[in-house]
Amino acid sequence: MRSDGPAVAPFLRSDNQARILAEILLTDREQTLSEIAHATLVPLPTVQREVDRLTQAGITRSRKQGRNRLVSTDATYPLISPLTQIIASSYGPTPIIHEAFAGLEGLEQLIIFGSWASRLSGVHGPFPGDIDVLLVGTDVSKLDAYRRAESARAHIGREVNPTVVSPERWASADDGFIQDVKSQPFVELEVTHDP
Repeated sequence: MRSDGPAVAPFLRSDNQARILAEILLTDREQTLSEIAHATLVPLPTVQREVDRLTQAGITRSRKQGRNRLVSTDATYPLISPLTQIIASSYGPTPIIHEAFAGLEGLEQLIIFGSWASRLSGVHGPFPGDIDVLLVGTDVSKLDAYRRAESARAHIGREVNPTVVSPERWASADDGFIQDVKSQPFVELEVTHDP
């Protein structure tokens, strides 16, 4: 079955390939295939095939440790720097936003919305100029949210615009802004808290 190229970066073969590349290239650690599959929501067999291709091309390194296969970026690949920059600008928001807002006190839901989420969902249009992030939680520090957004901006290379709302506002059916966010494609990321 033939599928269209990804709307975020149409020069890549598929969204799955791009998500896997983003997870590997933008994470400074080795990961198992299962960890990559979990983080990207890509089925494990697809992750295995894509990692095989990336390793054969020299973009990633792969090694066995017990029953696990560990994967990381191969920094010696001649085009690793521009490839990483392209992936960070197009598919980087998911892992970078997740990492930037991990441990934010009071955060209950972390959502990317707007044009970037639309492109990732397959809606074609111009390349997104910025990344809109909705932080749902109780007593979330706006100052801390803006600091983390600035850190994410430095990695992604585009503006990151955080909006903090309460869980009650997110649940409201009468709020025009919330209705607008919910009526368009959005990407909800896993919220992680420091131990």
